[in-house]
Amino acid sequence: MNFAGLRFTSVGVLLFAYTWHKGMWQEIKQHRKLFLNLIFINMFMGYTAFYFGVDFVSGAISSIIMGMTPLINVLLAHLLASNDKLNGYKIVSLIISLAGLLLIVGMGSDGEPLDWKGITGIILLLLSIIFQGYSAISVSEEKGKVNPIFLNAVQMFFGGALIYVIGLGTEGYHSFIGKPAGFYISLGILVFISVFAFSFWFMALQSKGAKVSDINMCRLINPILGAVLSWIMLAGESPTFSTVAGMLIIVSSLVIYFKGAEIVKYISTRK
Repeated sequence: MNFAGLRFTSVGVLLFAYTWHKGMWQEIKQHRKLFLNLIFINMFMGYTAFYFGVDFVSGAISSIIMGMTPLINVLLAHLLASNDKLNGYKIVSLIISLAGLLLIVGMGSDGEPLDWKGITGIILLLLSIIFQGYSAISVSEEKGKVNPIFLNAVQMFFGGALIYVIGLGTEGYHSFIGKPAGFYISLGILVFISVFAFSFWFMALQSKGAKVSDINMCRLINPILGAVLSWIMLAGESPTFSTVAGMLIIVSSLVIYFKGAEIVKYISTRK
């Protein structure tokens, strides 16, 4: 938590330096509902639930739960967004993509039944997904009102500070001075990635005509890329039948999601 708080706050400082402008505090006050949503629900509650959750469950279970993020967010968008409803093709796509995800991440665990800690971890991970999905919908509903990079700066700085405070309470104070070089390299890489990744995420959510469900379905590419990178970068990692099959199933689900109606129409005209 301390490291995460430091990372997010550092991102906020860098983005504030880039987006600092006259009247920005008035802008924050004017759109305080959106900013408070991002600071407290998205960053503070979402990431606090995430970090405690992954600490309570095995890597296999957390991979499965977090792999479901796009699917849960699509359902949230259907329930909460103003113009983002499911149709038959999308429902079929969600079911197929879930099967693909399970094949990629695997169903393995230590075989022991879940205790209260494991159940709590799963609940926290699901809450993390819901908190952040709700915030993404809020950003999408407020298209064009606030610079997405400035949104990211505010949520990262203040949300990161709150996460750091939680870290102090749960982990105690740890000095970041005099750490090995690898610590600062890792921090620098994560800060660099967060500066762009979160900003691009907000840009996508606020793009004209963009729907939260469509953007989230594209996130199903993440487990595919993760598997491919692990094969390339980690010793002993290699493709398996289940992971390759899962990848093909996910790609098929995305085709159905975005092009299902056109495919059915094409097939019907060919008869």
